[in-house]
Amino acid sequence: MSEQKQNNAEIDLYYFFKPLGTALKKAGNLLAYAFRKLDANKIGFIIVVLLITLAGYSLRYIIKPSYQTEGIFVSSILPGKYCSILLQNLNKIKGENNSILARQLKINNEAAADIQSIGMSNMRDTFLIDRRDSTLSLFKITLTLKSTQHLDTIQWGLVNYLENNDYAIKRKEARRRSLQALKENLDRKLQSLDSLKKIVNSSIIPRSEGKGIILGQPIDPVSVYQAEINYFREQLNIDQALATIDNIEIIQPFLELDHTNYPRYNRLLMWYFLGSLVVASLIVFLFGKKPKY
Repeated sequence: MSEQKQNNAEIDLYYFFKPLGTALKKAGNLLAYAFRKLDANKIGFIIVVLLITLAGYSLRYIIKPSYQTEGIFVSSILPGKYCSILLQNLNKIKGENNSILARQLKINNEAAADIQSIGMSNMRDTFLIDRRDSTLSLFKITLTLKSTQHLDTIQWGLVNYLENNDYAIKRKEARRRSLQALKENLDRKLQSLDSLKKIVNSSIIPRSEGKGIILGQPIDPVSVYQAEINYFREQLNIDQALATIDNIEIIQPFLELDHTNYPRYNRLLMWYFLGSLVVASLIVFLFGKKPKY
């Protein structure tokens, strides 16, 4: 009985692994055929690889080197998507419309002519910003420049462009009024607490043990001082928000580079070489002569 079960198990395993073995055998035959066909067309394969790789190498003589630098910014009012749309619109008018770009950024034409591209990407690294403030938007701006001579001017122009558009100004003013109203409300609460502290202090009768009792309705003086501390903390937060109410703040400014770093020609050459292997293989397999068996 046990021998019959063992035989049945062996039969089941055979039928289970048979399709896998057949697939592996076909894959091996196909791979062997591919190598034979590649060997039969190796001269054409090498020529295609060399031509495409040389085309990638020649890009260093066609594409002029540039400076690519990044800056990290945070917006306390504008959503990141809105800033991205504004910068995309700027990117569309660069080049032949340098005078328009200069007027939008309020910079001179020479500085605007240095801008080759403006890119932006949102950042999700909340370690750089206060996680309690959900209105903050952290983003990175990437500049590609012909030179870094006017980098500070361009940075000021970008911040000014995002900071002082009509939408940003209205939202900034609305936030200022809201914070100011909160501050005035806290001031009134603190004045009321001052009056309450005087009443509490005048109502305490000292005792010999160093403690005291309060006449009339029982009031906990500790809670009064605790409320005052909480109000002061809220007031400090509001004062800090009013002091940093500017829409765009710079976390990391654009770095002024000493040497060009874009495009990365060696990386382009590597991608062209890898692409040439794929293209040459497709050409050989589709149009190459068949190998001799």
